[in-house]
Amino acid sequence: MFDRLDETIVAISSPPGCGIRGIVRLSGPLAFDCAASVFISDHGIDLLKAGGHERHMGRVRLTADAWLPAEAYTFRAPASYTRQDLVELHVPGSPPVLAMLLDQLLQAGARPAEPGEFTARAFYAGAIDLTGVEAVAAVIHAQTDAQLRASERLLHGALSRRTRGLREELADLLALIEAEIDFVEEPIEFVAPAQVLETVSRVADQLARLLNDSESVERLEVLPRIALVGLPNAGKSTLFNRLTGMDRAIQSSVAGTTRDVITAPLTLPGGEVIVCDTAGFIQASGNVHSGDDHPQLTAAIESITARAMADAELILVVIDATDAPARVLSEISDRLAGRRYEVVLNKTDALREPLPVIAGHQPVYVSAATGAGLDELRVRMSEILFKHAEKHGSELISLTQRHRDALQEAREALLRAASLFESSTDHSVPPAELLALEIRHAMHALSLLLGEVTTEDLLGRIFSRFCIGK
Repeated sequence: MFDRLDETIVAISSPPGCGIRGIVRLSGPLAFDCAASVFISDHGIDLLKAGGHERHMGRVRLTADAWLPAEAYTFRAPASYTRQDLVELHVPGSPPVLAMLLDQLLQAGARPAEPGEFTARAFYAGAIDLTGVEAVAAVIHAQTDAQLRASERLLHGALSRRTRGLREELADLLALIEAEIDFVEEPIEFVAPAQVLETVSRVADQLARLLNDSESVERLEVLPRIALVGLPNAGKSTLFNRLTGMDRAIQSSVAGTTRDVITAPLTLPGGEVIVCDTAGFIQASGNVHSGDDHPQLTAAIESITARAMADAELILVVIDATDAPARVLSEISDRLAGRRYEVVLNKTDALREPLPVIAGHQPVYVSAATGAGLDELRVRMSEILFKHAEKHGSELISLTQRHRDALQEAREALLRAASLFESSTDHSVPPAELLALEIRHAMHALSLLLGEVTTEDLLGRIFSRFCIGK
């Protein structure tokens, strides 16, 4: 794909399956010729003479006597996604229709596009850097709101702008240091040592903050898990069903009805999560609460609950508000040691006295039966799980491991440059050649990040994540 950029390519760009609208995209020197061979305008406009950023209503020919309504969107080079002539044909989103149209365009002289080839052409034309390329792939594969927001932020150049600005600072500094090297015999100080140290340290700190304040793509690909635990018959399954809007968990007044972990997605104000309904704690302080007379079964159920707790980022301890909640929490507290949990007092609709208080805790009071207090519970869960995203808002950037490796490599090179000053026991100026070497190393790492220095192997790995038509 990388050596055939002057060929005209075509692909179905809409998602697989049936839809209201299907899109077939062409890019290359013959894009308009191929499109004109199948498209006729309702207003008699010759598509070959169409300008850029125009929409034309008309029909497409699928066979000699089969025509369908269509729209043609035209983009002239260089004002297009690929920086080449580009045409999109929008037709009814029927897979057979799209396949027939694709076949006609292939016969007209286009060739099938490879995965990511449209974006590859944008990259080679300088319309997008490598971080933008990866952002396109991340947007395509986004499965959660958090992933989509962070990927869009990356796509709009957040990482590119920050790293490019830092690299330019280093480039200016390196130019002064190398001038110092070139005119070493002249009594001219091009840059003060203190300025070198300040710039190097400041850029290293900014790289560290970028690493610390950004989520990893791998982390965003996994939805946070919330485990509902507690003693049997505390109303965990009813709460699970009420929160998720599903009826997946069996509700019964018989303690111990739930025997396995049941999961369902839940959308909170800050993003999506997975809620897990567990069998809970069958035993507390040696007392069997479920009436289960089978120790092996009890141990197996407890083990399943323990694994669910280990995988969860937040545990909701559901306690019957009418059943001495402070005592119950005390009995199961050893199983919560080291875990992040919140206390939820359920069945408040059955209380005939003031809401119980648990010292050292701020319980959320709910009634799974009536739905009371669930909005407050959703807000509490969101604040705990998504406080990082809320803190940074739209500034949150998702970083791939490649991004992190490049940023870390640049930071380490700058730290080595700063350490040259610390190792000078007599307060002498570090050798300019060593400073220049480390700064150049940092700049190279940032250039790799942006894609200004690439290898075919690297590009192959990145574009392998793309689907055809993007």
